[in-house]
Amino acid sequence: MSIWRPVVAVLLAVLVLSGCGDSSERPVRDRVERLREDARALRERAEERVDRVRDDVQGLEEDARRIGRDLEARVRRAFEDLERAVPRADGRTAPPRGAGEEDGIDAFLTGVLGRVDRYWSRTFAAADLPEPRVGYRWLAEGETVPTGCGSPADDTSAFYCPGDDTIYVGRRIADGVFRGVLRGFPGEAAEGRAIGDFGVAYIVAHEYAHNLQAELGVLDSRRRGASARPFELQADCLAGAWGASAYRAGELQEGDVEEALSTALAVGDFEVGSQEHHGTPEERRDAWLVGFETGEPRRCSVYLEA
Repeated sequence: MSIWRPVVAVLLAVLVLSGCGDSSERPVRDRVERLREDARALRERAEERVDRVRDDVQGLEEDARRIGRDLEARVRRAFEDLERAVPRADGRTAPPRGAGEEDGIDAFLTGVLGRVDRYWSRTFAAADLPEPRVGYRWLAEGETVPTGCGSPADDTSAFYCPGDDTIYVGRRIADGVFRGVLRGFPGEAAEGRAIGDFGVAYIVAHEYAHNLQAELGVLDSRRRGASARPFELQADCLAGAWGASAYRAGELQEGDVEEALSTALAVGDFEVGSQEHHGTPEERRDAWLVGFETGEPRRCSVYLEA
């Protein structure tokens, strides 16, 4: 018996130690299992949240598509109404409001604006729309004036300000384009230069088109961060539609169309990543051609459909 006592003692010790190991590992296994269950619960909650977010995003996307469709239909209806008549220009309608004696480049700008205004006034009247109204200001060299859009206008300006419903064009830029000596347009290095009397007319007609967009409520759709490109290309197209009416009325001279196209190319830019990108030179030219070749303002709604 004395021989087996050590063996029995060892076996008892092993069994005791083995039992202790099982009791110490069990809480660990239980904790691991609880962690796994917690992880599964978290994953399920995360998946539910992802599903809810996905549903919310889909709802927002559908709202955006609906708003876009509503805007597209509104713009199309407006320009289809305009298409009821495409009038020829005549001298019976007074030019847009302005003041002061004018000569030289000022008189030319006012004359162009008057012809553009007469075309759109008759077009709006034929569509039973209110007569468009816009102010204008031609700025002398060295002149700077405040505007309703926050930024001042000077002798190098050419823009429409919806804040005060005024077209601002500097004499310096108008005269420089008229004589073909103005440099620095973003597209001129690759595409040509802004030049000629009808190049100036293109600029005036383009800015007047922004006034039409404001009156038709189109500019209201441009929210903060949205690209300017579709609105600029539509304005080019509307400028081309006026150009078509001038052509049919026999008001254009040889080379005028080429001047408008060259100027459209020159004012195009390549800042495609910017929200202020107005369109590449080719896009600006092509948009003007859509309006000029069709003579149909309703065709210009395509630029807001994308």
